[in-house]
Amino acid sequence: MKSFVLIKPDAIKRKLERVILNELKSLPCVITKQAEVIVEDDIILKHYHEVIVRLNLPGFREMILNEFKNQKVIILQCESDDDQIIQKIRAKIGATDPSIADPASIRGRYGEDSLILAKTSSRMIRNLIHASDSIEAAEFECDLWFNR
Repeated sequence: MKSFVLIKPDAIKRKLERVILNELKSLPCVITKQAEVIVEDDIILKHYHEVIVRLNLPGFREMILNEFKNQKVIILQCESDDDQIIQKIRAKIGATDPSIADPASIRGRYGEDSLILAKTSSRMIRNLIHASDSIEAAEFECDLWFNR
């Protein structure tokens, strides 16, 4: 089973790449592809398309671009025989809002932001890492990022 992980610009600016990669190595998966990428508008907007449509928030598209455009990210394709690997990766990274994430998770341990702070600053939440939430999302995201 395949999963996709993206280490976000806020993690890279804080030099947490190695820490996050080491945290992921404790999971029953193998990183089969890894790359550093400078984010292009069309890729990040395709990546977040479903969220943009679902949330339908004024200015959300611009918030995404402000956070990601021309920034470095690290993309990972992880593979495992464990059919629960997507759920295990997501548990390891923690809740979207680092302020309420399990303290043992990546976001809980290293996160410095909150949804409230992001909203009051009219920006995306800085939560270090993204991971696919389904098999379909993993296939889409791996294809989008690795086959640009």
